[in-house]
Amino acid sequence: MNTKHPRRAVAALAVAASGLLLVTACSSGDAAPAASSNPEVLVIDQSFTAQSIDPATIFQVTDAIVATGIYQTLVSYQGDDPTPQPLLASAYDVSEDGRSVTFTLDESATFANGKPVTGDDVVFSLERLRNLKSSPSYLMDGLTVTAPDEHTVVVASENPASYIPSLLTSTATSIVEADAVRAAGGSDADDAAETDGAAALFTSAENGVGSGPYQLESYDTNSQITLVSNPEWWGGDAAYERIVIRNVKNPQQQKSNVESGESQIALDIPGRVAEGISTEALDVNAYPSPEVLYLAMTMDASSPTSDPAVRDAIRLGLDYDALVQLAGPGTLRAAGIIPSNLIGSIPADDAIQTDVEAAKQMIEDAGATGSKITFDYANDYTRLAGIDYNIIAQAVQTQLAAIGLTVELNPTPTSTSLQRYIDGETQLALWSWPPDYGDPDNLLVFGPGALIGERVQWTADDAPDVVALGDTARTALGDDREPAYLAWNEALVEQAPYAYLLEPTFTLVSSSAVGAKLDPMANLNLSQIAAN
Repeated sequence: MNTKHPRRAVAALAVAASGLLLVTACSSGDAAPAASSNPEVLVIDQSFTAQSIDPATIFQVTDAIVATGIYQTLVSYQGDDPTPQPLLASAYDVSEDGRSVTFTLDESATFANGKPVTGDDVVFSLERLRNLKSSPSYLMDGLTVTAPDEHTVVVASENPASYIPSLLTSTATSIVEADAVRAAGGSDADDAAETDGAAALFTSAENGVGSGPYQLESYDTNSQITLVSNPEWWGGDAAYERIVIRNVKNPQQQKSNVESGESQIALDIPGRVAEGISTEALDVNAYPSPEVLYLAMTMDASSPTSDPAVRDAIRLGLDYDALVQLAGPGTLRAAGIIPSNLIGSIPADDAIQTDVEAAKQMIEDAGATGSKITFDYANDYTRLAGIDYNIIAQAVQTQLAAIGLTVELNPTPTSTSLQRYIDGETQLALWSWPPDYGDPDNLLVFGPGALIGERVQWTADDAPDVVALGDTARTALGDDREPAYLAWNEALVEQAPYAYLLEPTFTLVSSSAVGAKLDPMANLNLSQIAAN
C-alpha cells in the first residue's frame, strides 16, 4: 500500500474573529484569569494532566495536545479520516508481508531552527523514545528503525505489524532535531535512561527542535502553557500568533468562560452541561470516545480482589446502567476494553448483566462478606468528558456495599493517584486509557505481563492462553485482524482483573469563529485549528 501526502491541513488564514482574547494572568483552578481582546490569540480551557513536554516521555493528555502544535510525526490523522496520512513523510509504503513500512521524507520539511528534517533525526528520535525507558517507550517494542539515506526511513518488525502507521501518529513518536538535542545532553544510546540530560531543553522557550507551526513560550503544569507562532514553519503561516492553554478544573467555569468569549475552546464540558448551551456564537460537537472507563482490581495476595470469585462478584454486582446515567448523555455501556469504534469490540448486548443477588451469594460463598477494599481514584480528574470521578466512585461504593463488600474511598490528586496505580499499590482503582494511537494493538497493554497488567499484578504465567491470543491478534493481517482481537477481548472479559464500565462521549465546545474539531482518537490537534 502506498500513501502520498494530502493537501496541507493548515495554511495561512486570515483571522477574522473579533472575540479572541489575550491572557494577562493565569489560573491553576476555577477562577478565570484576566483577559484583553486580541484576535491573534487562541485561548483553550482544559483540566490539566501535564507532566513532560519532551516528546519521548509524553504520556499525559495535556502534553499530547501541546505537542501537536510544536512537533510533528511521520504520519497523522487529518480531520476525521481514521487512516494515517503523511505529515513529515511525503509518502509511505507498507510491504506485502506487513513486516515493514518505508517512509519517504518530505524534502521541504524543516525544524524551527532552520535545519532540514532527515533520516538521522527520525532514527535518533525513535531510538531515544525506546531507550529512555519511560512510559511511552513500549511503543517501540519489537520494532527497528533505519535510514538507508537522508530522505528514507524504514520501520520494521520481525512479525507482521499492521499497526505501524497508526502507532506512528502518537505524539511520543514526534521527530526532534537530533544535533540540537545531542548538544543539550540528549542520547539515543542503549543507556539513555541513565545518561540523557536533555530534559531541560524541552521546557526552554523557542528551543527550535520541533517542526510544527508553534514553539513553546512557557510551560507550567499547574496553571498555563503558552505557545507562540513559528515564523519559519515549513507548512506556511500559523493560524494564531499565540495559543494559551489554561488549567480550568471546573466544567461550569469552562462553560462560563467560553460563553462569555473569554476562551474560544472548552475541552471538558460534560454532555448534560453542554445541552444548556444555545447560541449561534458557539459550536457544540459530540465525539465517540476511543477509551473505556474501567475498574482495576489487583491480584496481589494481600487484597480481597486476589480471589477470582470476589472479582467475578464485583463485575456481577455493579449497576452499569446507573453508572452510564451518572456519566451523562451519549455515554455507552462498555462490554470490553476495546471501545466500540475500534475493530475487535464486543457488542453492548453481550456485556455482563447485573445480578446483585448472585453477586452477594458469591461473596458469601467465598467467605468475603464484610471484606474491606481500598478504592483509589483521582478526585480532581475531569478530563474524561467532564465526568466527575467522585460521583462514580461513590456510586461504586454503594453498589458494592449491596453485595457485602466494604469499600473505603481513597480520593487523592491525579498525580498521587496515578503514581500509586503505576507502582502497583492500589487494590481497586478507577482509570481510563487514553489511546496512544487508533488501533486495538494499543490495548494489548492490558494483557497479562504487559504495561497495565503489571500494575494489577497479572503476570504472563497467570494466563498464557491470553498471551497467545494477544500475539495472534498483533500479527494478524487484513480480515483476520477483527476476529483475532475480538477473541482476545473476550478472553480479557473472562479472565482479566478489570471491570469495564462505560464509554463516554467527548463534547467539544468552541467559538464558531474557530475551526476546531477532534480527530478520530478524540484528540485536539493544535496544528489543524484555523480561524474560520
